[in-house]
Amino acid sequence: MTNLKVFILASTLFLFVKAYGQELVKVEPAQPQAGEVLTVTFNQKGSKIPDTVKKLFINFTYSNFYEMPNRLPMQKVNGLWNVSFKLPFYSKYGSFTISDVNKDFVQQPTDTSHYEFFVYKDGKLIEGNYLAKGYSLSAQNRKSPTYEQQQLAWFKKELTLYPENYESQLRILAYDMKKSKGKAKWDAREKALAVIEKKFRSNPTFGGNINSTTMGFLIIGENQKVDSIRQVVAKDFPNSSYAKEHNLSKFLQTKNEVLVVDSLQKLLKTVKNEDEKSYTSAHNYLFRYYIRKKDKINALAHYRYTIKADTSPYRWRDYNNHVKFLESNDMLLDSAKKLNAYILKNVDKYPTSVIRFFPETGYLIGFDEKKAENLKQAESELKAMQGILSYKLGDKAEALKWLGEVRTTLQSKELLLKVADVYKSMGDKAATTEMLGNAYKLTPFDSATTTLLKESILANGGTEADVKTKLLVLDKEWKASHFNSLKKIVLDKNFPDFQIVDMNKKPLTAADLKGKIVLIDLWATWCKPCIEFFPYLQVIYNKYKDDKDVMFVILNTASGNTFEDASTWVNQNKNFTFPFYFNEDKKLNAKLDVNTIPTTFLLDKNGKIRFKKVGNEGEKAMPQLDAMIEFLKQQK
Repeated sequence: MTNLKVFILASTLFLFVKAYGQELVKVEPAQPQAGEVLTVTFNQKGSKIPDTVKKLFINFTYSNFYEMPNRLPMQKVNGLWNVSFKLPFYSKYGSFTISDVNKDFVQQPTDTSHYEFFVYKDGKLIEGNYLAKGYSLSAQNRKSPTYEQQQLAWFKKELTLYPENYESQLRILAYDMKKSKGKAKWDAREKALAVIEKKFRSNPTFGGNINSTTMGFLIIGENQKVDSIRQVVAKDFPNSSYAKEHNLSKFLQTKNEVLVVDSLQKLLKTVKNEDEKSYTSAHNYLFRYYIRKKDKINALAHYRYTIKADTSPYRWRDYNNHVKFLESNDMLLDSAKKLNAYILKNVDKYPTSVIRFFPETGYLIGFDEKKAENLKQAESELKAMQGILSYKLGDKAEALKWLGEVRTTLQSKELLLKVADVYKSMGDKAATTEMLGNAYKLTPFDSATTTLLKESILANGGTEADVKTKLLVLDKEWKASHFNSLKKIVLDKNFPDFQIVDMNKKPLTAADLKGKIVLIDLWATWCKPCIEFFPYLQVIYNKYKDDKDVMFVILNTASGNTFEDASTWVNQNKNFTFPFYFNEDKKLNAKLDVNTIPTTFLLDKNGKIRFKKVGNEGEKAMPQLDAMIEFLKQQK
């Protein structure tokens, strides 16, 4: 077939897909601007999604909408599904699909593309749209053998509109470096370094620009230069705020505490008022040092600098850490109480999710689906701390007032144990046992909490039989609480076909899973949160390892790992006794819609995915996983 025929066929197919897609999905306005409302309309008739599906969602597969959820529910009006949302002020290109809640039915223009929109200003595409389109291909068509070439085409298209676009230039040159050899490869590298150098020199002491420079080195694969650029700034621009903060940060890592304290005291005497912000970390170091040394006067002298002039969203977490630190050391309790009261008064501003910072946008707080619930818990914890501090300052009545407000709502084991201590000191044995019981329900696998609860029951005149009865009641309560929550999130999705082997390379089959509750945990040797989750997973495994109805599959995803990588790690970590497996299906993560590990699945006895947990929640995950297993064991 000639190139002309191929071009005509491809063009015809593109126009057909575009026409067909527009018939099903419409995005308005055609040239949306940041800050405007965008509306997506979907005609279900003739689509892949059957009429029996009554709930539909738009799923963002690529966007920079950090403050928005990654999926939005659609509403059906006059036979058409639609959803409207305001584009954030920093919006660029976005891509999406439409699906049911479990993504059993997914509507997209083709198997290798998603619906999309570009963002304009005064009728012109803003910078970064085509760059983002190139990046989006990792979600849309990563398995294509021409994936890199397609990306390259979009990066080049970005330069037709914005010839100075930094990332696009580097992405193109990184591709040339990868594909070229000899002098051509060297020339591409030299050009890339020149682009990075130009970017750096445009504003060498600005933090955002330094971050762009380090990103540039990462793009071209020269990771070793990331730290060196910071050293260049520190050396060439020693009087800049960035250099001062960088040098101070390195110095504070010195292990000789006496040397650090002595040096910081001398240094701070020379600091000018306009430079105070650059030395906040020095004051924080000395503040904590003097608190540990029980030196109230010197600690107070540095304390005011640690909470001064910070306007970032991080300050609320930092303030909270200061309060906890002061309370745990029984120092400056008046100051701790005032600061805690200030946080409580502004609890609606407390960040409950990831905080990001970009020079062009400022601070952005990520979307939190459970923000209202998390803020209520933050408020309960602050009230509990206010009660604890009031008691330590001798105001028993105020302490009882604050603690009474959170007696049934507090969900922090650490604070519940502190509250229990307060009630114990007051001589209220019943309240002490109640608080310890609540702590136990949060962490039933924690032997230390169990011991404290047992001691409290016995001190209150109870017997060993009473202890046993109490634990049975509490176990029933925490499981019932979890069961009620699990009913709302239970899934109904088939586990896909798979190619999995154990560490002896024996294949795992569907027959092996049939009739069992199966916990599948996805991990990789390079994934630190995955490894940190293993001790908690081991506790759950120990409980069910002899249960013939429960099976554990600790599955290396093969993402960035070979079988030998996984096998070596397993052989070097014999303390984990659960069964390890290795994935041999490169498409399994896509089939399972997994973008982050660790991710844990719970399958019922019919091989259906019933629960999915993403991330490492540490100790908190143990009762959740245990409840999931028990929940599924009860299902017929």
